[in-house]
Amino acid sequence: MNASQKDDVEVGGLENENPMADPNPIRLEEQAGPQVEDLDVESLTPLQTHYLESLRQLIAVKNEYQSGSEYEPWMMDSINRSIYSALRDCIEANIGTVAKDLLHREHQVN
Repeated sequence: MNASQKDDVEVGGLENENPMADPNPIRLEEQAGPQVEDLDVESLTPLQTHYLESLRQLIAVKNEYQSGSEYEPWMMDSINRSIYSALRDCIEANIGTVAKDLLHREHQVN
C-alpha cells in the first residue's frame, strides 16, 4: 500500500476519542449563565458569536466549579485565565462591551 492509498483508508472509532468534546454544543439561548437580552444575535459575525459563546461557556464552567465539592485554587486560576483570554478575544472582535456586560452580570450573581 503506497502513501496515497494509506490516506484514503478510513479510520474508525475517532468519534469518541475526545470524551470532553460535546457533539451538540449548547446554543446561546440555552447556555447556563448570564444572558444579554438586548443583543441582536443575528447582527453578529460568526466569529463574534463564537467568541461570545466561548465566554458564556467559560462563565458557566466557573459557576459550576465554584459550587463543586472538589474545588482547587489552581483550577480556578486556570478558569479565570481562560475567561480573561476569551474577554480579550471579544474585545478584539469589537464586542467588548457585550462581553464586559456578561462578566458584570456574572459578578453580581456570585
